[in-house]
Amino acid sequence: MLKKITLFFLWVYASTYGQCYSGFNIGEYHVVSIKSDGTLWGWGSSDAGSLGNTNSINPSSFQIGTSTDWLKVSAGAYNTFIIKNNGTLWAMGDGRYGLLGNGSTTTINPTLQQIGSATNWQKISSSTQMTIGLKTDGTIWGWGQNDQYEMGNNTCCANQLTPIQIGTANHWVDIEGTSWGATVFALKNDGTIWGWGLNTAGLLADNTVMARSVPTQLNADTDWASIHVGAAHILALKTNGTLWSWGGGEYGQTGDGLSPSLYRSYPRQVGTDTWSKVFAGWKVSFGIKPDGTLWAWGLNDVGQLGIGNTTNQFTPVQVGTDTDWVDVVSGGSGNDQFTIATKSNGTVWAWGDNQVGQYGNGTVGNPVYVPTLMTGLCATLSTDEFEQENVFTMYPNPAKDVVNLTYNLTDANATVEVFDLTGRLIQNVALNSVTGSSELNVSAYPAGVYLVLVKQGAAVVSSSKLVVE
Repeated sequence: MLKKITLFFLWVYASTYGQCYSGFNIGEYHVVSIKSDGTLWGWGSSDAGSLGNTNSINPSSFQIGTSTDWLKVSAGAYNTFIIKNNGTLWAMGDGRYGLLGNGSTTTINPTLQQIGSATNWQKISSSTQMTIGLKTDGTIWGWGQNDQYEMGNNTCCANQLTPIQIGTANHWVDIEGTSWGATVFALKNDGTIWGWGLNTAGLLADNTVMARSVPTQLNADTDWASIHVGAAHILALKTNGTLWSWGGGEYGQTGDGLSPSLYRSYPRQVGTDTWSKVFAGWKVSFGIKPDGTLWAWGLNDVGQLGIGNTTNQFTPVQVGTDTDWVDVVSGGSGNDQFTIATKSNGTVWAWGDNQVGQYGNGTVGNPVYVPTLMTGLCATLSTDEFEQENVFTMYPNPAKDVVNLTYNLTDANATVEVFDLTGRLIQNVALNSVTGSSELNVSAYPAGVYLVLVKQGAAVVSSSKLVVE
């Protein structure tokens, strides 16, 4: 059963925590987030300029720049990418190999700068070697290092310093790259997973190749809902909520309980339970079940799993006993990993390493091994919270005239409700099938930000922010 939440709670919660953070994005040692007023904030390490300065330690959250029109943010290992409400892309931080896409290979870039002139960026995923981006028209783009066919265009090996389109397909719906590698994954709207680049640890689901030079379908399944990639392992959810993994599992990060030395070149199901959200980090994995419980597995040398010890876990183990977790992210590498998670009441919790101020609460010090409340930090509803993976997709966003809706639900009598920022219902659209597509005409909407809810009965199964230009 999906987590249930009433419309009244959504709006009271949003107004109570109006200037809290809308989720957290973690790089190697820095954290970035956008507040509900559209401002950009960060903390942690910024040696390469990923937070707009070159400080090794930033233990407290601070505003980056003065703009109030930021929409989405993505943290690379040592850089940061942000999309504005108008669809333009901005970046700062590590630019080696052309990682920023600004035509340069300069390593330290503490000044926020626009990347190209496109106005239809939707999502960015960046690693230590390459960056990929998804546009609202369903195309994918790449830039950075190309020594392992990361650009997916059958060429090697010159660095790509500005965004270049990968293939000609225009029905991609999600992208992910390995955080420390040269492997790229993408999900199509037909539920298939594709990959290219270096075949580290069998990530490309084939033990006979070193690399893939163009996007290649990994298996015949057509019911994949989401992909989540760590340093060298992948977690993937299917539309029925089951969890599958493959790639490197030497510390238990694949959660299958099998031998650490096993070469995992094809998906194996992780247990038999269903999951509402998962996250893959540096040799660690986390998952939240529909009942709100938090689970962890993998490397645990500095307590990054939050289970009170430093013992590696080869199958999912519950983190505490609470049942109100809604989001979890993890960063760092080696013995410097840390984790941040949020609860449905807006509280923020952290554990693991804190040597460069990754907790964001003004402290720097030794790791803690269990979730610890971060006073002074709070979280509001984000686009990803309170929904099952891939329940609802909406594009383009930002939009001007018509918004395309695709959905995969469990109830044939669901509705899409659109509210303005005063809480006024301005449109209600019935979805008369379990899966399918529909359109939302927004041509008469005044320019601004709207809340879009998908409801099955009284239960909200998806909450998304829509920007109308």
